[in-house]
Amino acid sequence: MNDRFFLIIIMVLPTIGCSWFGREDGVIIDPDDDYLEAVQAPSLAVPEDIAGLQNSDFIPIPGVPEQVNPRFYPDSPPLPDAIYSNEKRDDVRMQKLGSRNWLVVPEPVTTSWPKLKQFFADNGVGLISDEPSLGRLDTEWLEINQQDTYRDVIREVLKENQAEGMLGEGRNQFLVKLEQGLRVDSTEIHIRHENELMSSSENQSAGAFWQIKSDSVDAERDVLNEIGAYIAAKVSEITVSKVALEIGSVQKSELLRDSKGYPTLRLKLDFQRAWATIGQALGNAEADIVELNREDREFVANLPLESLGVENSGQVFCRITFSCSGRATELPVLIQIRANGPGVFDVSVYGQDREQLDVEIAQQISVMLRDFAT
Repeated sequence: MNDRFFLIIIMVLPTIGCSWFGREDGVIIDPDDDYLEAVQAPSLAVPEDIAGLQNSDFIPIPGVPEQVNPRFYPDSPPLPDAIYSNEKRDDVRMQKLGSRNWLVVPEPVTTSWPKLKQFFADNGVGLISDEPSLGRLDTEWLEINQQDTYRDVIREVLKENQAEGMLGEGRNQFLVKLEQGLRVDSTEIHIRHENELMSSSENQSAGAFWQIKSDSVDAERDVLNEIGAYIAAKVSEITVSKVALEIGSVQKSELLRDSKGYPTLRLKLDFQRAWATIGQALGNAEADIVELNREDREFVANLPLESLGVENSGQVFCRITFSCSGRATELPVLIQIRANGPGVFDVSVYGQDREQLDVEIAQQISVMLRDFAT
């Protein structure tokens, strides 16, 4: 009896399932064509008693400020303060020796030349002379009126110097000279100010560019500050001038060997600057200057071995000093500057008793002096 009951249930179940999953007639529904019978619903209407939505920006878009002609500014160009660090040798910095001022830029003259020209263009100052083969730029003559307002830094510098009594009446001009620096891939920028009522033709034609004193050292320094700030803001920009390739043809510093193969550093500078350069290089290397004799052109100093990249080991110290008496952190040296023609000086390094050092170490010290020189 039970077996028959279960058999009947199994036979009826399939027919019941069709009515569960299909229409009333037991046919399974295919929904793929339902859209054909769809009816378009009426548009959504906003009730009259509800105000319509107001369009608004999710994130407000700020207004674009009016573009200012890059050649002129309301007060002064938006440049960093003209502060140049002497602690980092890779910065644009001002150098001073007596009444002479110049900039040292950590990039080759082929890169500095177009930036310098752009500085004058951005300030609306024309150039009446442009000689890349000489590294020379001469500005047009500038006339200053105390009643006028100037929007470029050069005329503003002249106006301020004139108001403070450091500059007389008459038109003004700036003469600019680019030279290769003492360090590899560096540029020196020298500038000279001339006032047509103060300068004499005799003064303009005598001596080298840097030997002629500016009519206003203050105006010279102030404009150099502005040039330095401008270039410092553009150091990361790389623009190369092919016409300026000849500017760096004269090397101010060379590493050479004498007739016996001993290293020497040749400086193509006047003695005043060559002397100051070696002194500054020793200072930058944190050497202890024990004695200096300007008459004999000699320095006696203790060089930290760390500045030479030499570890403090007895073996290395023996090699440097030819003495194995102990360990040391400094190397006593005598640095001698000898004239080798007009404007050329050879710098040689010896031991404290004027004996020659190991050639490789002497070469390393010469490289250090060149790299720490400015």
